[in-house]
Amino acid sequence: MNKATRQFKFSGMAAPQNLAHQITETAPNAAAPDEHYLAPITVPVTITNPAPVRVIGIPQYSPTVVGGTSGYNPPEDCDGNFMSYKFQPHNNCYAYGCNITSNTFPQPGRASGNLITAATLNGPSIRHFAEQDGLIYVGTTLDDIKAFAQKRKATSPHGLIGAGALGGHFVALMISPAGDANWPGDYHWARCDDVVNFNSWSQKDGGDQVTNFDFAGNLIQDPAVANWTVNQGPVQPDKSQPDYNPDDLIVEYAFYCYMFVPDTGVKII
Repeated sequence: MNKATRQFKFSGMAAPQNLAHQITETAPNAAAPDEHYLAPITVPVTITNPAPVRVIGIPQYSPTVVGGTSGYNPPEDCDGNFMSYKFQPHNNCYAYGCNITSNTFPQPGRASGNLITAATLNGPSIRHFAEQDGLIYVGTTLDDIKAFAQKRKATSPHGLIGAGALGGHFVALMISPAGDANWPGDYHWARCDDVVNFNSWSQKDGGDQVTNFDFAGNLIQDPAVANWTVNQGPVQPDKSQPDYNPDDLIVEYAFYCYMFVPDTGVKII
């Protein structure tokens, strides 16, 4: 991954300068790390991808809470953990998309032993990591969502999620590839809050508060056509530096696919 020479605003990835979400690592085959920066809990996870196999320590600020409601209701989701008076800074777009507050700034695939690298910060890999966490690929159009929902409601197992029940909700994945000025790339998720018409969505931009507006302040009715453009500020505002450049760095997140988050069976960390 490109080395950042400036601080960026991320939606999904943990910012390198933010010690609150920095993982700790040990040498291969060594015991799990017991040191931590700020969090009261360190969760050990064995990483197998990329090699070598080793154990990392993930800062956790409170035990995981799995949400049980649908609809746009941030104060009630996951016992209010997305709110500023609880653990808003420690739950990103992936946590909100899954409606699970791990309180670790969770990353796709990390619970199953994967770490995102520059080589895997792309649509196919993030989708694959999310599938390993328990999400299900749906497609790239709203018609794909409707067809998936119709099929799932028709086949939902009795006694598990109820006959005719959807038993989960949809999310959308957006990707911003690495680019100019050492922008290392990022991903973003939006969550569908309407399980009937699928035209009401919301999102959580990194550690910011939850909103049902896109990055341009428009209500999100379809993430595939919403505005996911971010102004990261001047490329290099310091006039004393040889690479001084007052031009704004604009990064864009492009829609990649829709996925389904079952009410049960999803694990993120």
